[in-house]
Amino acid sequence: MAQSTFPGTTFPDTAFPDAVPVDAAERWRVPEAVAAPDVSRVTIVGARVSDALGMRPAGWAVAGVVVLVVVLGWTLRWQELRLVAVFAGLVLGVALLFTIGHPSFQVDLHVPDRRVVVGEVASGGLRLVNTANRRNLPARIDLPIGDRVASFDVPSLAPGGSSVDEFTIPTDRRCVLTIGPAQSIQGDPFSLTGRQTEWTTTVEVFVHPRTVPLAGRQTGFVHDLEGHSSTRTAASDMSFQSLREYAPGDDRRQVHWRSSAHIGKLMVRQFEETLQSRVALGIDLAAVSYLGADDFEPAVSVVASLALQAVREQNPLTLFHNAEAMPAVSGPRALDELSRLERRSRTDLQTLASTMMRLDPQASVVMLVTGAGNTLDTLRRACAVFDLDTRVVGIQVDPAARIMVRNVANVSLVRIAELSELPRAMRRAMP
Repeated sequence: MAQSTFPGTTFPDTAFPDAVPVDAAERWRVPEAVAAPDVSRVTIVGARVSDALGMRPAGWAVAGVVVLVVVLGWTLRWQELRLVAVFAGLVLGVALLFTIGHPSFQVDLHVPDRRVVVGEVASGGLRLVNTANRRNLPARIDLPIGDRVASFDVPSLAPGGSSVDEFTIPTDRRCVLTIGPAQSIQGDPFSLTGRQTEWTTTVEVFVHPRTVPLAGRQTGFVHDLEGHSSTRTAASDMSFQSLREYAPGDDRRQVHWRSSAHIGKLMVRQFEETLQSRVALGIDLAAVSYLGADDFEPAVSVVASLALQAVREQNPLTLFHNAEAMPAVSGPRALDELSRLERRSRTDLQTLASTMMRLDPQASVVMLVTGAGNTLDTLRRACAVFDLDTRVVGIQVDPAARIMVRNVANVSLVRIAELSELPRAMRRAMP
């Protein structure tokens, strides 16, 4: 088995049932603070996408030297230049011989964990099968993993023979990694010519930010526990309205058996639909709002923790980053969107608040997250944009400051130094 340039854990032999068994590595464990991600086991079976045969830059340089030396040698009648032209031409001809023949492989790219948390172990496998009716020559497979490339040496395989290689996916920082396409490389030892063939498509792996669990509920002034009802009816809720006759498709758990026995036909409960707390989360992406790249990551983790809490409470959630909105329909989707975020230059906190007010005016809970580059007074002015019936929480992440919570009317200003302080601060901000 060839070795990858990214040494990692041994890939489970269940990924490729007909491959040679290997020792199974310990599966990565999701930390207690993060709900288990929606892991999908994806196997992409490759087919040849492109097959390009051509001269490499070094080969074109040698070809140019051959032409120049031939012209000079025969023009100036220099025997030495003619010999140089002959030998350079021979080298170029031999280099072209290394690209003769078309490889015939089936390449399977297997990435079992497409959603992981920063710092957790993630691995994948690459299986190559020789589908030709003859033994293949030794080759090399390159697999781009983000901005890096893992290289695998493919040995000479008999017809139907296979080779399995493992690779480790780097998860040292929050990002979205593009893995693939796997490419086979044919070429000469001098790198003058080469053939490059793509065998698979690409796979995206989301490296999610770290999160912490939050206690309690994110509620505004009108929320579920207060039982404020709307004019719409629902089959199941908290506010009971009346009884009605059973209809096909109704939930039998809502049957009122005492009334049904008294009337002589099935009667079910009908409820008034109560209002939920619409949660709007905004993260400031302005580069001047943070002292550095390391200060931006805790802010993203704060937003991720708040988003997961809103999803667990089944509250409608919308994510904002300055002038754009990111609808989040689930926890994994919200974390996927946050994995893509990068700081920008032409944004500010006031624009973020104005955008949230304009695009989601019905939000009952609004949370703004920024960094130490803004003052608490700037954060307070941004929070003042919202109506008085909206619960507003402004959070500043400042690694050099102590935890602080200040509640004034409908606005709470929170300052924390690290992610672990968020649960305690939120209990004080939204008791």
